[in-house]
Amino acid sequence: MAREMKEHELASPVDLPAEPIEGGHPLAYASVAIIVATLVLFFANAGTLSAWVDEKPPSDVQLRASEAASGWAATMDAIGIGKPRTALHDGWKKLQAARFGDEAAGGMQ
Repeated sequence: MAREMKEHELASPVDLPAEPIEGGHPLAYASVAIIVATLVLFFANAGTLSAWVDEKPPSDVQLRASEAASGWAATMDAIGIGKPRTALHDGWKKLQAARFGDEAAGGMQ
């Protein structure tokens, strides 16, 4: 239920009365959204997961995690799920390497 406005407040298009959600609990909707986002990132962003694990300080746990993450990334690449991410990453790296005029690498002239 929306709160009542005071005399000094202006009406805002954002302050709309809330309609009750029928047939579900808001926490369930939020949980499903978080789970779906996690799974999409787990499958589609395996290359980034692998790179992140490889940046951690070397240890036995990091070595096992690196092997697992590299295998996961290779599996996702073999299936083709990682291709959009790879294309975007490659395009971004090309844009980063682009130079204008006599600009030197690193943006210094």
